[in-house]
Amino acid sequence: MANKTSDKYARVTGGSLRYLNGWDEKTMTNNPKIPENIQPYITHFVKDIRRQWDELTDIEPQFDKSSDEHIAIQQKQEKLGKALITLDKQTKAYKTGIGSFKGTLQGMSPATQEASLFVNSAIYGNQWDSLHINESGKMSFLVAGEELDNDEIKQYFTETGENALGSEGVFRLDDMGDFVNGSMPIIQDPAIPKVHVMKLAEKTYVDRDSGKPFDEQRAYNSTLTKLTETGANGIIGTAFADLAGDSQTKSFAEMYEEGLQEDYYVNPETGEFLPEGTTWMKDPDNSKVLSQLLSKYVTNVMRDIHGPTESPNEALSDQAQNDLADELIKKYSK
Repeated sequence: MANKTSDKYARVTGGSLRYLNGWDEKTMTNNPKIPENIQPYITHFVKDIRRQWDELTDIEPQFDKSSDEHIAIQQKQEKLGKALITLDKQTKAYKTGIGSFKGTLQGMSPATQEASLFVNSAIYGNQWDSLHINESGKMSFLVAGEELDNDEIKQYFTETGENALGSEGVFRLDDMGDFVNGSMPIIQDPAIPKVHVMKLAEKTYVDRDSGKPFDEQRAYNSTLTKLTETGANGIIGTAFADLAGDSQTKSFAEMYEEGLQEDYYVNPETGEFLPEGTTWMKDPDNSKVLSQLLSKYVTNVMRDIHGPTESPNEALSDQAQNDLADELIKKYSK
């Protein structure tokens, strides 16, 4: 990020956390009060609706109830009423989103893209630049990449819903709020893949102890299937997760940056070298390739755990399963 953008990112994310700290469970669920930051915009909208309603009411007696003019007035009033109902639903959705975002942050993975954290923090952490409510009662937010010192730009957005500086930075509330599968997801620490890896490790240990050979294809296929089932965001989260769950084992992404075998840096579908670093892993469009590399990585770890096949009499049958975690820690610890 450029310096100005980085400065705003730091201000927005930091300010969001301070704001969210004031939202406890009671505030999020029981308090019907409208969040203070959007109150002026809602008040202005409601007053405008009331003004239009009164104007229509004043002229309504001038027309016969069966006339086209009278019917048009009723339709306009119905539209105004629906806008108020929609705004009420939007306000509740926004308030719910604040609480959901706060809860989501507790399990946030380092796989989350900075842009996603920035936009969600701005909208739900009271750090947005401006708010617009359209004639239907729908909310949208202006979140500029850099600080906006020009109040005219903010006012223009409030009135029109358009960013005078360009098309970017405008976010509809209806497009937000799904922090798992939405367009701006907050990636979570993946529970299902981690459980799979631990169960696979336990089975690998048992097979080693009983003298069974390591089934490489089964390990790879089962891991790939499990990752695919979690979806793109689950795959991304797995790449940045401590799969051993001991807070010491390095993630695949960390190992990738430090250096793995050369074939991990080659796209398994095209044969081309992958971009440097781990930023490409956070792109959902690369999740298929990432899942294949992760499956390969997990399979190789399991092969290392298994080692050469031993007969049952030669196996260390008195070794506890906890020793498996020790082996993982020693091999992949920081």
